[in-house]
Amino acid sequence: MLKTKMYVRCPADQESMYEPRIFVCGQIINIDEFKRTVSVKVHDPFGHLLFFEDLPKGVIELPLGSVDRCSFFIGSIVVYKGSSYKVLSCQKCKDDYYKYYIQNFDDTSVVKVPEADVIAAFNNGQVDPCVQLKNYEFQNPAWYLGRAVVAKSMDILENSIYGFKELAGSKIYLMPHQVNTIMRCLQESPCRYMLADEVGMGKTIEAISVYKIYTMNQSNKKALIVVPQVLKEQWISELLLKFNIPNGMGKNNNSVTVKTLQELSEKDLFTDWDFVIVDEVHKYLFSQSEYEKLHKISTLAKNILLLSATPVQQKKEEYLDLLRLLLPQKYNSFSVEKFGKLIAKQSKIIQKTALILDDLGDFEEEINSLAESAHDSEECEELFEEIHEDLEEICDELDDDKLNELLQQIKYENDDLGVYTIKVIISYICSNYQIESNIIRNRRKILESTDEDVQLMASRDLIELTYLTDNEGNPYEQLSYNVFAHWIIKGLESGILDVELDIKPLLSRFFSSPWAFYKQAKSSKMDGSILDNIRKWLESEQFNVDHINDILDDPDKYADSYASRLVIVINALYDDFYDQKIVLFTNYAETFDVYRKALTKVFPEEEVSFFGASMSAEEIELNAYRFQTQDECRIMLCDSTGGEGRNFQCADYIVHIDLPWDASAIEQRIGRLDRLERDMSRPVVYSVVVHTKDTFEEALFSFFKDGLKIFNHSLSGMEIIMKEINDEIISAINDDFKYGLFDRIPKIVELANTMRDAIRKEQNFDAAGFIYRPMYAELRKLIEYYSQNENVLFASTMSNWASLAGFRGSEKKNGEITYSATSFSAKAAINSQLIPPRWDEYLNTAQNQFLMNVQNAYDKSMARKTQDRAIRGTFSRKLAIENDYLHFFAPGDEVFDCIVDNAINSCKGCSSAFATFCRINWIGLIFTWSIAPDTSYLLDNGVSIYAMSPYRNYLFSEQVIIPVSISNVDELDDETIIREYTEIITRGFNAKSNLVHLGKRSHEARFLKDTIKGRNIDWFKEKFGGENWEDYVLSARKYSHEKALEILKKRSNIRGAREEMERTLSARVANSEFYGLNDEGIEQLKQTQKIVLDAIKHPKIHLESVSFIMMIGERNE
Repeated sequence: MLKTKMYVRCPADQESMYEPRIFVCGQIINIDEFKRTVSVKVHDPFGHLLFFEDLPKGVIELPLGSVDRCSFFIGSIVVYKGSSYKVLSCQKCKDDYYKYYIQNFDDTSVVKVPEADVIAAFNNGQVDPCVQLKNYEFQNPAWYLGRAVVAKSMDILENSIYGFKELAGSKIYLMPHQVNTIMRCLQESPCRYMLADEVGMGKTIEAISVYKIYTMNQSNKKALIVVPQVLKEQWISELLLKFNIPNGMGKNNNSVTVKTLQELSEKDLFTDWDFVIVDEVHKYLFSQSEYEKLHKISTLAKNILLLSATPVQQKKEEYLDLLRLLLPQKYNSFSVEKFGKLIAKQSKIIQKTALILDDLGDFEEEINSLAESAHDSEECEELFEEIHEDLEEICDELDDDKLNELLQQIKYENDDLGVYTIKVIISYICSNYQIESNIIRNRRKILESTDEDVQLMASRDLIELTYLTDNEGNPYEQLSYNVFAHWIIKGLESGILDVELDIKPLLSRFFSSPWAFYKQAKSSKMDGSILDNIRKWLESEQFNVDHINDILDDPDKYADSYASRLVIVINALYDDFYDQKIVLFTNYAETFDVYRKALTKVFPEEEVSFFGASMSAEEIELNAYRFQTQDECRIMLCDSTGGEGRNFQCADYIVHIDLPWDASAIEQRIGRLDRLERDMSRPVVYSVVVHTKDTFEEALFSFFKDGLKIFNHSLSGMEIIMKEINDEIISAINDDFKYGLFDRIPKIVELANTMRDAIRKEQNFDAAGFIYRPMYAELRKLIEYYSQNENVLFASTMSNWASLAGFRGSEKKNGEITYSATSFSAKAAINSQLIPPRWDEYLNTAQNQFLMNVQNAYDKSMARKTQDRAIRGTFSRKLAIENDYLHFFAPGDEVFDCIVDNAINSCKGCSSAFATFCRINWIGLIFTWSIAPDTSYLLDNGVSIYAMSPYRNYLFSEQVIIPVSISNVDELDDETIIREYTEIITRGFNAKSNLVHLGKRSHEARFLKDTIKGRNIDWFKEKFGGENWEDYVLSARKYSHEKALEILKKRSNIRGAREEMERTLSARVANSEFYGLNDEGIEQLKQTQKIVLDAIKHPKIHLESVSFIMMIGERNE
């Protein structure tokens, strides 16, 4: 029964008020029972009605029977007491009014309010699709098919773990370990975590994601990001280009300040920052003053993320120092001795678990080799007993009730011989018996462990370019090296030279170029005779630069020139790598300038690009843009800035013109290409290393190649000991410049291998805690399912929906699309009531300004006309990741959101009736249902909706399709009908030629022209409608609802959620007892878990859409 202050959906179709397809939402202000009319106020709190002149405004009077009761769309924006709120959930009360939980956009507070007190806009107003169906409100199938595609992906985002939607809106590939990290960080308040992932696992992405989601519902928050100088530009760039977060003031008055530690002012140190991120924090452990600054910042900060190399247990002093930065109140009072005892306890568990993991690998291998006869194998039985005994030992020592319960569940008689349960118990031990649960370690091993044979990270290979300086080929380089080496040896013997201050800068430059070396040598303690030799070497190299084309064209004539680093490198680019994308690195400006000249002489202008500190910001961006986006631009030369903040994963080869002394610097160079975002159809990153034979450089190269194996493997956990490694190099030079480093290699190999063995056990321990955890499987399922739906069909559907809805972009075949201020047509948009972005505000965001400036500069350089006030982008994640300069239309972006909001938060496309050619004959209704936890129940019990996050994915998130037959002469089963229906959706949006819109209010029968006479809608009513139509629709809805609920509950993993909760709770109890640490909040966690589990057990089921479909078999064509 309708009452005043209720919201209703009102017809607003000028074409026909009796068969309307256009509606507005309004609030009843009066009901006239005598006239049988209702007066409705159409609200416009955001001023959007100015786009739609033909829609009703203010108060309108309508026949009582023409309006339908409606609710607000979940996620829509409403106004309450003058402020904007987001609708979180809806409850129907006994008096038939609705109550809503809504969240304030400014302070994120949540309140429960009656609909009478809320102002909802004209384009809100949700009705059950069956109301539309029984009223013959059949939308054009184009709307229906488009909405089906969009809704499928959006349902995953809206009904998945907290923050997944925001992640999906960033220019990153979604990885289970990263989603898990972000989820963990945001589970508790305050957020104080150390991200200690191994190199290449995406710590930066994780940290920015956590910050982005943290500020999603926050305002006026101040964040500080402390980074090393060499990474500052990279951070600023990734914040802006991947996450649309500017350095400075951003959305909702939240600000980000990116500084190096040296740039921090006294005021910065004493500011109560809301959120702090510190990158490469382990590098500050060895400077007392730097450490104290960070300790001060951490003590005052509310939330902090420390990004560190993975702590190694053998380095317990450094480990404890890191924990004091992370949780000063907890660890400041710990002595090294007390902490050492905790380390010893965990070491025992790691050692025992390492043995079990080795045996488990053998056990699985044996099972796979024997297949069905594995149960009868003595070898299998022995391995099982060995694993079981070792697990019993650990269980006895830990005395954990949950662990003992899990142990009892391991049965050799199981189909998998108990492997799954063994993995669950190992995961429980490895993930819960960590010294500090606020340290998150993601290991590269996680990415190596996939069920499918899929490579997730690039492998590395080495190509050596060597040359020998001698008296014939390059006498002046040889002579310069000899006198330089003699000068070093004499200086070390007399004690007048310091390796770090005097020798290292000179040696590094010598093996780069004579220009770089000469500049440093002039300001050193070298005498004039040595400088004379260097000048002669420089002159001979200048000859090579001046005649480089002749040298390459006639190598026999200029054979002596090939004993030159520069010629060797240019020749390799010219001959060996002529068809490859290549990045060259040098640490020195002088070398950069010379190579730039040589490259410009040899290669056409369009083939080469440069990234150097001496270039203007516009030049740098233009060059990086060309290298990323133009196939013909294949060479990128970088100086010591190292291509900061740019991803060069489009290249396969990295040429090290000179070698840094620090392995971490080499790792950073390779990391510009070896990234998680890399296209794995090109699975190898090649390091091309140039070095001279029989010199110190050869020793340094061997040190990195044989000692650390850095060119074939990532440092992978070894970063924490890099200072010791660098100290070994200095020590070796001090002992014996000529042979010291060669002699030291066996010791370094031994040190590295010993450390690697300890690290391997810790890596396996950490990785097993994640990949064997049942939640990991759920996360992988979520990401894989979303990725499958975020495809070409989704991208084309988004742009097609926008076009239909009056927002038309200019598309290219490669998936790029350009939107401009002229893309929106209000006349075309009236059908869907799409609200376009505020274009000037949209274009003026820092990210869009940056992208437009670069694109405009490139167009100008190519003498091309630039489209005014336009933004070029893509709906394709792959395209967006491959091109830093292409805007990503994704969740959180105004263009994307306006299209999705129009497709999902409207009734357009929720109900349809159409006929189509298929492989089967069938007529009936197709119901599409989705499921969500009972949010209102959570909020009624004082539990945050974010508490659901770790367990949301145990609730089935896919849509459920239920067919209800009207005519099924072939007695087809549901599976066959659903498969055919899915094909129709996949054929999709543009398949008008084989679709007949049965709800059309005119005649257009196409292949049914012999069947349908007159208007399509009249034929439908006569054939299928009538007095029983409404009863049939409602009974079909009831049947499909019951069936969908049964399927959704069956496919949801309620037991898995309960077990995960039990594991989390019992682990916290057992962990605190085992390590003797006090853990507050266990009781609170227990209560929260109970309420969350109840909300999962009794979910809300929602009807997304319903359609009448005539599937006509091709034989009837």
